[in-house]
Amino acid sequence: MFPSPAMLFLYPLIYTFSGICFLVFVVYQYLVRKLRFHRPKNFPYKGQVPNPAAKGKKAVVCIGDSITHGNVSANYVDMLERWMGEDFFFYNAGVNSDLTYTVLDRLEAIIAAQPDFVTLLIGTNDVNATVSKASLKKYYQFHKITPGALPDFESFQQNYVEIVRQLKTQTKAQIAVLSLPVMGENLQNEANLKADVYSEFIKTLAANEQVTYLPVRERMKDFLKSHPKKLSYEYKDTIKLMYLSVIKHELLGQNWDKIGLSHGMDLTQDNLHFNTRGAAMIASLVEKWLKQ
Repeated sequence: MFPSPAMLFLYPLIYTFSGICFLVFVVYQYLVRKLRFHRPKNFPYKGQVPNPAAKGKKAVVCIGDSITHGNVSANYVDMLERWMGEDFFFYNAGVNSDLTYTVLDRLEAIIAAQPDFVTLLIGTNDVNATVSKASLKKYYQFHKITPGALPDFESFQQNYVEIVRQLKTQTKAQIAVLSLPVMGENLQNEANLKADVYSEFIKTLAANEQVTYLPVRERMKDFLKSHPKKLSYEYKDTIKLMYLSVIKHELLGQNWDKIGLSHGMDLTQDNLHFNTRGAAMIASLVEKWLKQ
C-alpha cells in the first residue's frame, strides 16, 4: 500500500521538525552543562594538594561567582594571569550562580590551597535572589540555597562575615574584598540600589576586619555616570539576555564585546556579566593591590 500524496508531503516536514527538536535538545543540554557543571582552569577542588604549577610563585585565590568563573563573560582572572603570571599563580574559585551560602560550603578547599592572597567578589546573586521570584526559583533549582531558606540582607551579612573570618583565622593570606559590580547599567534600578547597600556593608566590614577594600562598584558607577546613554533593555530582561548572549557566543562565535554593543551596553552584555572593559576594571584593581 502506497502512502497518500498528503503523507508524502508531511514526511519531510516531520523529519525536519524532529531534527530541529533534537538539535534544540542537544544545544540546551550543552548550555546547561556549561552554566551549571563546568569549572574554570586551576579550580581548587576539595582534597586537592596545592597545584605544582604554583611552586616558586605567590598563590592567589580569586573567590566568586560567574563573574569570576568567566565562562559566560570576559574572564578577569585570565587577564591577571596574562599580566602577572610570572610572579603569581592564580586559582580561579569562581562558580556560576554562587551565593555567599555556597561559597561557605566550599571554603575548605580554598583554605587547603594555602594561598598567599585571596580576593572575594561575591554577593551579586544574593542581591539578585531578592529582586524577582523567577531568579529565586532558579537558585533553588540549582541547589544554591537550602529549601526554605530565604536570602535577605541579614543572611548575606552573616555569611560574608563568616567567610572573611574563616579566611583570616585558617590561612595566612592577605585578603581583599571587592564591592559588588553594577547590576545593569541603569544605576537607579532596584538591583543596583540594593547592591549599593550591600557594598557599603562590605566596605565597613573591611575596615572593621582590617582587610583591603577594592572599589569595583565605585569605579564602574563613575564610568557609567560619565558616559550616559539611553538603554535598550532593563534589568527585568536579564535572564533573557543572559541566554541570548551565551547562544550568540557559543553558536555564532561572537565575542562578549560585540554582544554587549549589540545590546546597547558599555560594560556588560546581559546586565550581570562583563565585557573586556568591565572585566579589566576588576582585574586592574586586583593587579594594583598585588603589586603593592
